[in-house]
Amino acid sequence: MNHSQHIKSLISILLLGFCTLTVQAQHTSVQGRFSVDYTHGCTGWQVNVTINDPAGEFESPTFWYTGFDDNEPANPSTSHIYNTSGTYYIAMLINNTDPPYEGNQLDSILVEVHEPHEPTFVIHNCDEHKVRVEITDDYYDSYTVNFTTTDSESVAPNSLSNEYDYGTQGDYRIDVQGQFTDGAPNCTVINRGFTSIDQIINPVITSLETLQNGRTDGSLQMAHTLGDNSFYYLFQSIDGSDAFDSLSNASGAETLINSINTTSSYSCYQINTYDACNDLILQSNILCSVDFNVESSDGGNLLLWDTDETQATHYNLIRNNSLLTEINDTSIKNFTDTAVICKQEYAYNVQAVFDQGSSTALDTAIFASQSGELPPITTNPSSTISTDNEVVLNWTAPNPGEIPFRRYIVEKNINNRYWRYVDATEDTTYTDAEADFIGLHSYRISYDDDCGNTATPSPFTNPIILTQTSARGKVVTYQWNKYEIWEQGIRNYTLERIDTAGRVLEEFPVLSGRTKEIEFGINDLDDKFIRIRAESLDDETLYSYSNVIETQLKTQMFLPKAFTPDGDNLNDRFIAEGPAVFNFRMEIYNRWGNRIYETSDLVNGWDGMINGEKAREGTYVYKIYYEDGAGKRYDQTGSLLLLRHG
Repeated sequence: MNHSQHIKSLISILLLGFCTLTVQAQHTSVQGRFSVDYTHGCTGWQVNVTINDPAGEFESPTFWYTGFDDNEPANPSTSHIYNTSGTYYIAMLINNTDPPYEGNQLDSILVEVHEPHEPTFVIHNCDEHKVRVEITDDYYDSYTVNFTTTDSESVAPNSLSNEYDYGTQGDYRIDVQGQFTDGAPNCTVINRGFTSIDQIINPVITSLETLQNGRTDGSLQMAHTLGDNSFYYLFQSIDGSDAFDSLSNASGAETLINSINTTSSYSCYQINTYDACNDLILQSNILCSVDFNVESSDGGNLLLWDTDETQATHYNLIRNNSLLTEINDTSIKNFTDTAVICKQEYAYNVQAVFDQGSSTALDTAIFASQSGELPPITTNPSSTISTDNEVVLNWTAPNPGEIPFRRYIVEKNINNRYWRYVDATEDTTYTDAEADFIGLHSYRISYDDDCGNTATPSPFTNPIILTQTSARGKVVTYQWNKYEIWEQGIRNYTLERIDTAGRVLEEFPVLSGRTKEIEFGINDLDDKFIRIRAESLDDETLYSYSNVIETQLKTQMFLPKAFTPDGDNLNDRFIAEGPAVFNFRMEIYNRWGNRIYETSDLVNGWDGMINGEKAREGTYVYKIYYEDGAGKRYDQTGSLLLLRHG
């Protein structure tokens, strides 16, 4: 055995002895000839050796601090700095004479040098300015927590310190240093400042908003209410409000959540904080995102969404930044918006409302390919009749500029029978030149769009139709229907007599009702053009006119139905009465059609005699012929009854 092998064998024997001996408090070597202050330390640790030789028996002791190697020179120093981590043997040689060395000349001890490591820990603020420190690390055998320069506590790995009361509000610093058993106190010290609190604030999530849709790159913006100087942790659950997993820390007023699926699933969130002093987890409310999509359907725009219906209370459907409708049954997650116009763009959103807070999907826009029900023309069309007896209709366009309008459709109904197509126009006015005014005329307006949808027809309008109901000589009775479209109602009707150019020649106010009897002058022999003018009660008066009718007055003679030629001077003669006429002649016929009497005496008429003899009682026929002052010729025919008393 050579010199080097002999020394290494001795060290091996010493190490076996080290493994079987009990380590002393002073960290004594195997033979007990020296001791070190620590057997563990972090890089940069200086080990100090104390020689145990009270009798002074050792001659020139020398040391090897990284294991015995006779190729390396011995070190007489009793200290050494370790700058590289590892396990080392400190060997001491005494009575260094020429080899071979005897076993009792060598002594050794094992030391371990560690890479430094920053301890991790959390300072848990509690109510009333108390704290507990949670060690979240197991690199070291223990951790020294220094609450102040005088108060400290040794805490095991992955465990909590005892509660420490700072007493008052303030800013404080806690130092934490990892410690190995029998180790030098030279490992990394981490200090952390904090502010104590009066009370732990329970977390509340106030809103959740989808910022970007995507299967892997979606994002949400969360708003929350959290306390200062406390730790809050955000938890996430996919497609439901169960099985939450830790996602990140949360602080401040908002948290941005990135890299999630917002296109085909939804996520639920909760924020927790820990009351370490009472060992309680304080949980926030739960808010869930909204998975939302819009499709075009035959009936309109179809809205589809998904979220946790067990957590939501109701849904608000929003269109173009205004509330469209509210759905209180949270199991319903679709809605068809039928009030849309094809080729128009609509922006939708769904807001899920929870007991606390709300969640809003991403605004989604779509061009409607079909229309639901087109908005109708809600105001009554107006109607009036021109002096040419043409019905003129006017109406208001529905939401101008918003509808892919194609044409207006005019329909007519006579005497409430059935509606029939009249014509189509692109204007908001139409003239019906084909009205015959026989019976009540009604009109309504609808329209269609470029997609083939037709709007609900408007309310109908009835133009005023004037009729002449009777004429007795110069007394004529007129009648008309009510004009009903004005909200404020009718102020009055006025019957007008106009000329052929439409100029008003004479007015006849109507005090009430919708009939008017007019007695024209006895010498008023001209044809008369008559219409009705209706006036509204609006501040700015509106007018509507009826059709124009022509009244041709005939000079009419009035004759009794019977007479009694019995000499009592009462109704003894059959006399034609009426206006002044000319070239009068009257003929009387019996029941067989034989003319039995004629006269041109307008004043005395027939006395009931035939050729000097009394005519029999019975029915006779008369014919009278005459001319008016304008030279117009007239004839009248009728029957009469001749009666004789006693």
